[in-house]
Amino acid sequence: MGKNNIGVSQTSTLDESFYKSGKSNVKKYKIVGLMAIICVLGVSINYFNKKYIYTNVIAKNIFVEGIDVSNLTKEEAINYLNENVILGELQLNYNGETNVISPDEIDLKYNTSEVVEKAYNYTKTDSYFENVKRFFNLNKNSKNLEIKSLYNENKLSEKIQNISDSINVDMKNATVYISDSGNISTSSAKIGKELDIASTRESIYDAIKNKDYKSIDLKVNIKEPKISTEAAKSVNTLLAEFSTKFSTKDSNRVTNVVLSAKATSDVLLMPGEEFSYNNLTGKRTASNGYKDAPVIINGKLEQDVGGGVCQVSSTLFNSVLYSGLDVTSRRNHSLKSSYVSIGRDAMVSDGGSDFRFKNPYSHPVYIKNTVSNGVITSKIYGNISDKKNISIKVEPYTTEGLDAAKTYIEYKDSNGKVIKTQYISNSVYKN
Repeated sequence: MGKNNIGVSQTSTLDESFYKSGKSNVKKYKIVGLMAIICVLGVSINYFNKKYIYTNVIAKNIFVEGIDVSNLTKEEAINYLNENVILGELQLNYNGETNVISPDEIDLKYNTSEVVEKAYNYTKTDSYFENVKRFFNLNKNSKNLEIKSLYNENKLSEKIQNISDSINVDMKNATVYISDSGNISTSSAKIGKELDIASTRESIYDAIKNKDYKSIDLKVNIKEPKISTEAAKSVNTLLAEFSTKFSTKDSNRVTNVVLSAKATSDVLLMPGEEFSYNNLTGKRTASNGYKDAPVIINGKLEQDVGGGVCQVSSTLFNSVLYSGLDVTSRRNHSLKSSYVSIGRDAMVSDGGSDFRFKNPYSHPVYIKNTVSNGVITSKIYGNISDKKNISIKVEPYTTEGLDAAKTYIEYKDSNGKVIKTQYISNSVYKN
C-alpha cells in the first residue's frame, strides 16, 4: 500500500508541473505575439504617416481656385498657381475711351503663398486623429481653397477719382440776358456728366474678387440742363410792357422802388413755373436795405419800412396782364393808388399778400424791370409765337357806397376784334 501511494503522488506532481509550465509558455507566446502585432502596426503606421500624412507634398484631392495641387511641394504649388492664376489689368471703358489700372498702380497681389501653406498643412498641423480623418475624407470629398486679392484701397480710390475727374462735366443751364435797351443775348447749355463712383467701385471689387479682368463699362449719369439752348434762344421778342411814374423827391421811397424792381428783374420763368414777388424780394427789412416811406396800413397812409414796393408789383401786374400770363394771386390795396387806376393795382406785404403768376406758354418768358427818371417800366419778353393782342378792360361800380371795379382782359384778332374776354379780379376800395 505504501509503495502504491508514493507512485500516485509522484505522478500527480509531475502533471501539475507540466500544466504550469505549458500555461506559462502560452502567456509568453501571447505577449510575444502582441508585441509582434504592435511592432507591425507601428511600422505600418509609421510607413502610412511618412507616405501619406507627414510628407513634404500637399495631400491628394486638394485644389486651389479649382486647380489641382495634389502631391506638389509648396514651392511647386506656388509656381504652378502663379502660372495659372494671373494678375490682370482693369480696363474701364466709357464713350470709346479706355482707362487702364495696372496691378502695380494699386499694389494688387494674391495671397498665394498663404493659401498654399494652408493647403499643405491641411492634413499635417491638427491632432493626429484629425489629420487622419481629413486624409480619408479627401478620398470622398475634395477640398478647394480660394486665393484672396490684396490691394491698396487708398491708391484705388485715387485712381477712380482721377478717372471721375476726366469724365465729369458740370451741367450748365443756358442763360438769357436782356439789357435795359432790349438787346437779347444768350449762352449755350451744357449737358452734365457724372461718373457713378459707387457702381464703379462695385464693378472693380467684383472683378478683383472673381479675378475676372474683362473690360468694365463705366456707368455715367447724364444731367440734362433745365434750361436748354433752344429754350433760351426762343426768347426773341417783347411780349408786353407797362410803365408808371413816381416822384423822385422822397429818396427813401425811390430806394425801395429801385431795390424791389431789381430783385424781381432778369428772371427767366420756364413753362409752368410760378413767379412769386415776395420770394424774390425776400423780407423787405431795414437790414436788407429798405427804408421808411409811406405805406397803406389799415386804410391809412403811415410811414413804414418798404413803402413804394407795391408800385413795382402793380406795374408788373399790368405788364403780366398784357402779355397773357396767368395771375394766380393778387389783392388790391384798401385805398386807391395814385399811379394806376382802380382794378389795376397789386398789393404785397411781408408774410401776407403776394403777387404771383404762372407762365402758361411752351416757351420761357423773361421779366425785365428798369427804373429811370421817375419812371418804372416792366417788360416781359418771350417767343414771338406767344405774342398776343390784349387790352385791359375795367368796369367800375359801387357797392355799399364803396368804389369797386371788375377787371377783365380782352383778346383781339389782328383786326382788333375781341375774340375772347377773360375775368381777372374784383377790387373794392375805401373812400
